[in-house]
Amino acid sequence: MSEQKRRGGFAQVIAVAGIGAAAASALLAACAPLPAPRRFAGSLDVPLRPTSGRIAVIADLQRTSALEFWRESNDPERAALVQALAAARPDAVFVVGDLVFDGGSARHWAELDALMAPVRDAGIPVFAAFGNHEYWCGGGGGRHLFARFPHLGGRRWYEVAYGSIRVVVLDSNIDELTPAAWGAQIRWYEGALRRLDADPSARAVLVLAHHPPYTNSTVTGDEPHVQSHVVPPLLRARKTLALISGHVHNHERFERGGKLFIVAGGGGGPRAALARGAARRHPDDLARGPALRPFHFLLIAPAPEGLSVEVHGLPKGGSEAAALDRFMIPWPAP
Repeated sequence: MSEQKRRGGFAQVIAVAGIGAAAASALLAACAPLPAPRRFAGSLDVPLRPTSGRIAVIADLQRTSALEFWRESNDPERAALVQALAAARPDAVFVVGDLVFDGGSARHWAELDALMAPVRDAGIPVFAAFGNHEYWCGGGGGRHLFARFPHLGGRRWYEVAYGSIRVVVLDSNIDELTPAAWGAQIRWYEGALRRLDADPSARAVLVLAHHPPYTNSTVTGDEPHVQSHVVPPLLRARKTLALISGHVHNHERFERGGKLFIVAGGGGGPRAALARGAARRHPDDLARGPALRPFHFLLIAPAPEGLSVEVHGLPKGGSEAAALDRFMIPWPAP
């Protein structure tokens, strides 16, 4: 039987069953074969453009699941944000977890391939951290993620050199890693920060991890394991400038011990409101704005006085991305 006749017969069965045309089309699409995974470019040593170099950080690109029918769906905003990300032409993009809703679904990863086509087709190197969604429904083995990021070599925690900047990427899913794996990661992390403090070619360090240590989110809370295992080495190290996280679908910025803790989870997942007034756990959020803030990504560029950070994004219903906020992170003292 030809493929056309098979699909036509299936459509007739659906019609007889009383299912509408839209539902029939969706079911037919779900039965269609998936394309092969699309690989992103990348290596663990990213060249810095001398005059216009910058990297981008984004998190929580996942679609809203049909199971979360009560939450906002942001497909147009996700597409517009990725188009703006590609148009910015950063030297590299770092996605800090939750690339997809269901990490075990080949179809969800194929949807990500389509969404990220502008970035991939531009040849921009892309790196990823594991979020909690990457572990869902059997995705924790990393088969789908590593197929798209072969330059990670199967690493869940790793270091990227970007000129004199070092980006340390962690897997903050303590409940998904074995105690031995978590301990090995933290020992590697502490050793990497000590090594970079002693390395004259490294001027500054950024740490990326999906779960934030501090947040005013009304959906999720502070992450104690990040506070106890990830934050202290960062505070002790001389060259670390910031910890950038996602998980909370919003934007926040806190300063602790001379370091910044930035939540940049505005990649298009259903937004989570921030607590207001006396309900806030942390009244010192430096990122001003309403309870639901715009979709966004960060553009981080070396400047004479430090790292210049631009929050770039768009509001709900918007289609054109623009600069929403700018701030400077001074270089560490020599």
